[in-house]
Amino acid sequence: DSHLSASSAWSDSTAARHGRLGRSDGDGAWCPAGPVFPEEEEFLEVDLGRLHVVTLVGTQGRHAGGHGREFARAYRLRYSRDRHRWLRWRDRWGAEV
Repeated sequence: DSHLSASSAWSDSTAARHGRLGRSDGDGAWCPAGPVFPEEEEFLEVDLGRLHVVTLVGTQGRHAGGHGREFARAYRLRYSRDRHRWLRWRDRWGAEV
């Protein structure tokens, strides 16, 4: 859980540590502190610790004991090797993912 951090959290039960795929503890998701609009920059950061080739990213909605109905309709992926310079993740054809 120390490898997950976020820009904000709605509550302790939706903190970054609950943002792992397939988890149902807490509310089973990371949720930002408030509604997110396109011009805002909320984020969930995953520190992989060393260089990895990422081939798949999965997401899910909030579990909340089966009562959660919130989920991200869209998101952007960015990566960094130094945590200072962030680059947009692009597919092999150069399209932003």
